[in-house]
Amino acid sequence: MNRSFLSPAARWSIATLAIVALLPYTVLKLLWLGGSRIGMVPGSGTGNMQDARMEIGNLITVVLVVIGAIVVLALTQSWGQRLPWWVLVIPAAAATGALAPIALGLPVGAVLQAVTEGNVNSGGEGNLTGPVFAFVYGGFGVFGVALAILFADYVQRRWSPVLAEGPRPPSQWGARALAAVCVIPFACAMIFWAFASEGMGLAGWESLAQRVVLVVAALLALLGCAALLAQGKRVPPRPRWLAGWLGCCTTAVQGPVMLLLAYDATVDAVLVVVTVLATPAAAWLGLSAIRRTNQAVSEAASR
Repeated sequence: MNRSFLSPAARWSIATLAIVALLPYTVLKLLWLGGSRIGMVPGSGTGNMQDARMEIGNLITVVLVVIGAIVVLALTQSWGQRLPWWVLVIPAAAATGALAPIALGLPVGAVLQAVTEGNVNSGGEGNLTGPVFAFVYGGFGVFGVALAILFADYVQRRWSPVLAEGPRPPSQWGARALAAVCVIPFACAMIFWAFASEGMGLAGWESLAQRVVLVVAALLALLGCAALLAQGKRVPPRPRWLAGWLGCCTTAVQGPVMLLLAYDATVDAVLVVVTVLATPAAAWLGLSAIRRTNQAVSEAASR
């Protein structure tokens, strides 16, 4: 067993914070599923909250919240160390990809929007009031940060030899080039939608706070791709793993999430294309780095 950088008490405190941070979102989702208008702009009605797409999306996200809470518990318990790697890595990757841009971008975006526009609203998505939008997505951010800390501690305890070795990129240059070609359009699309004029951006992502989240998603994608494709040891291993993890998860997950929750059930053709390219490429790039690095560590240990 490898040494942890969190004490058991700190681990439990962070896990509790993570689960509590999800409660406002979960309660609101359940109320909306029951037809409530709480948290919506007065006089706006239920907006698109009562259409089939949003009801299915709300139900799915409630299930995901439950899964997220179970993952948090597994990351803090000894039995979590004995689970097959994919049982925790896949849900953690999905949560990271969905929440990292929000956790890193929304605080900055909310401050900028409050200063420049005097409000923090959801750009019309669900007709949410500004305080509810900030509170719910702020809880997302807190959960994302707490989950990241717990997962980093878990990985350190279980796979510290792999972390100490820098991620190994694909051995063939053609594979590296193909991965970059598939990921870069995703980042370019996010940047375009973030700065696009009214009517040209991604539907449901019109507010300044949301546009900052799109910029962060693009930057994470580019940074993660560079971290896992670059060769050499000028950057320490752990920062490269962190950048690669955040970037690959964001690139692989954001597209499917945006398609699932497409505003007013309107699917953007460009989003479909960049998702089809970027999601498998990012997943392959991350898994390839883990597999090749783990193989190198195992071979070195057997000598």
